[in-house]
Amino acid sequence: MALIRCPSCNKRTSDKAKQCSHCDYVLAGRSKEELSREKERAQQRKKEKLLSQSMLALLIAIAAFAYIFLEQPHEDSWYAKISYSLLFLGLLWFLVNRVRLLMNKRER
Repeated sequence: MALIRCPSCNKRTSDKAKQCSHCDYVLAGRSKEELSREKERAQQRKKEKLLSQSMLALLIAIAAFAYIFLEQPHEDSWYAKISYSLLFLGLLWFLVNRVRLLMNKRER
C-alpha cells in the first residue's frame, strides 16, 4: 500500500482507496487523463484564490494610504497608528501572496 497525492486537494491518501478521505474525490475508475485534468483544475483554483487575496490586500493598503493622504491624522492619534498598521500589513500581505503565486507557478 503506497500513499499518493489526491489530484483535487493535494493531500496524501492511500492508492487503494476508492475516494479521497479528505475531500471525497472519487479516485477509483478514473483515467490518468481525468486525474491530471482535476489536478490542473485544483492548481487553477489555488491560483485564483491567491490572486483574490492579493487584490484584497492591495485594496486594504490603498484604502489606508488614501485615508492617511486625505485626512492627514495627527501622528500620535490612534487613527494614524491604525492607518499606518493597515498600510504596512496590506503591503506585506500583498508581497507574501505574490511570492506564493510564484512558488505555485514553479510547482507546475
